[in-house]
Amino acid sequence: MRKIIIIIVSCFIFGGCIKTDARFEVESYLNKFKNHDEAVVSSLNDILDELDDEDKELYELVMKRQYTDLEYKIKEERYNADEAFITVLITVYDYEKSKNDALKEIGNEGVSAEERLHLILKKMDEEEKRINYTIDFKVFYQDDKWQLEKPSYEVLEKIHGIYDYEED
Repeated sequence: MRKIIIIIVSCFIFGGCIKTDARFEVESYLNKFKNHDEAVVSSLNDILDELDDEDKELYELVMKRQYTDLEYKIKEERYNADEAFITVLITVYDYEKSKNDALKEIGNEGVSAEERLHLILKKMDEEEKRINYTIDFKVFYQDDKWQLEKPSYEVLEKIHGIYDYEED
């Protein structure tokens, strides 16, 4: 019994059992992608519903590989009262490069949208090049807990590896 009390007290003192910091919210969010959380898969299924069967299967494979292989590292945590900014370096497959390679291959030929999409997805499936992006997540303290602000479309593009970095 004494060992159990010591373990519980140690967890509270060293923070190993209870994660109440803003960093934990960001890590939880990114791990939802890595672990194919139900919300992530549901969002993916919404996109899949718009594709034909062959492209649906390929797109699902490509995105789940992206999620599984996503790597991240917390680079900085900045706290200011009830808000925090967590800077994360993520590494993902460079699907933007895949898209650009496919479009170069197609050129200006008369290719249907379906054929274009299929070639882009095939290039994504073959992609091995990885790219790093820096993302600043905003987290705010409300109702006695840290909550992640809804990530922008640009953040989602980076997580999916489709951010157009040539525009920067």
